[in-house]
Amino acid sequence: MSEPLSPKQQNQESAVAALVGEDVLDGRWSTQSWLERTAWRSLKDTKFGRPPAGGTEHPALHTDALLRKVYMLDLALFIGAERASYLAVSGMVRFAPDEAAQMQLGTQVFDECRHFEVFCKRMADFGVTPEQRNRLVAQYTTRSLRAFYDLIHEQVDRKDYLASCVAQNLVLEGMAYPMYRYEIKYWSKFDPGLTRTIQGAFADESHHVVFGEAVCADALRKSTLEERNRLAVLLKDAHRLMSQAFEEVIGHYVGLYQECANQYMDEMGDIEIFPGTKLAAVTEEDQVRILLSEIQREHKDRLGRIGLA
Repeated sequence: MSEPLSPKQQNQESAVAALVGEDVLDGRWSTQSWLERTAWRSLKDTKFGRPPAGGTEHPALHTDALLRKVYMLDLALFIGAERASYLAVSGMVRFAPDEAAQMQLGTQVFDECRHFEVFCKRMADFGVTPEQRNRLVAQYTTRSLRAFYDLIHEQVDRKDYLASCVAQNLVLEGMAYPMYRYEIKYWSKFDPGLTRTIQGAFADESHHVVFGEAVCADALRKSTLEERNRLAVLLKDAHRLMSQAFEEVIGHYVGLYQECANQYMDEMGDIEIFPGTKLAAVTEEDQVRILLSEIQREHKDRLGRIGLA
């Protein structure tokens, strides 16, 4: 829960409101609010998103080729998603409808760039060069995942603000929301520093999703039936590609994850990977399917909140 604003902070909020107009400003989306949420809170006492000491990482991350491969696979998926995000959101700033939206998207660009940087830095910590990193990202970006990113960028290229918000802030960020929640737990025993890094990204993505919901709910209340139908089709297409991407992950990589989990079950088995469910009690394939089910459930709830259920 946020602490009450100090008199100084209240004055700063008022100054921003006078700049952009009180009718369009929600204090949550101001640059001042962003500074309080990131530099002064979620990133406090961190460097590149990690505690200065980095946490106690498992030595097998450096000595076990299988564990390292799974670790790099996850980092590559993070990096690919964050790169797609900062490219999309930076384009949205140009055609956002008002100054409040432009400020929020400006802070979101920085969030996505920071996420990209911290995950790249983590790869670099293991001696991975930028060229090697880019090859890994390309290798692990499946066909459906690439099509999903392309769908988002198509909306940005058309300068369609509402469709861009739907694709980026509701679908992609909405997918990252439960994914990061899962990854925070998955790596908690092997690299607490990475868990801390993901927690910082998770806090940002949560904020981006709430912004997307606010924008879309307001726009849909004022939209025509034709516009609602158009966005419903876009959501269906994006959701289909997202589901296919998860199926491809199961088909291509779940064996690696299962082999790694089996090898380190003594360390990982007691992680409560889902509420009431220990990692030892569920296969890696079932974990992916449960995660997809959570994403789909939260996606459906989100559609209800914006008025498209």
